[in-house]
Amino acid sequence: MGSNSLRGWIEAILIGVVSYLLLYVPIAVGDSFLTFSVLPILFIGLRRGLLQGFFAGIVAGILALLLMSNSNDLLVNIVSQFGPLAFIGIVGFFAKFTQRTLNNKRYPNAAVNIITASILGTLVFYLWKFVASLSFNAEQVAEGSSAISHYLKIDGLSFAVTLAANAIVLLLLAKFLPKFFIPKDTPFLSRKEKSKLLND
Repeated sequence: MGSNSLRGWIEAILIGVVSYLLLYVPIAVGDSFLTFSVLPILFIGLRRGLLQGFFAGIVAGILALLLMSNSNDLLVNIVSQFGPLAFIGIVGFFAKFTQRTLNNKRYPNAAVNIITASILGTLVFYLWKFVASLSFNAEQVAEGSSAISHYLKIDGLSFAVTLAANAIVLLLLAKFLPKFFIPKDTPFLSRKEKSKLLND
């Protein structure tokens, strides 16, 4: 499930704050946006597991809910601000497999786990965004146009751009700095594997 060390929880809090702050720096790429706030939660999920992954996302989501909400309707704010970030931590499911394959220097296998986790986490974020856009902003679409097609195009392109950036950064980290994914107190390696890790 994840590490129960104090350090792990502190990391999750810090990652949650960083993820929230990155919401303020989206990068426009044509009609889409590259959103960096997904990346830190993907990383902590793969490094610490489900518990800290979800916790980091919830911290980021609560901050967004409290500080970025622009509606008096609590449901609107939960769906558009809290939801997209709070559930990215599901990628923590892949922490065990990613760390074991990296520890055994099986990069191709680790890469599959990282790419799969990146797809899942980024998809969760943009599914919430798409639902929020469709539910609360449909009236902003030009008359005669389909709200579903409009937001599917915008959020779909943003998903593809953000996914590519997330996957590339995480794959580069795994290739050149694999120990970043494996904390010394990881619960996903055996005692023997940890001993070998500390001696490398």
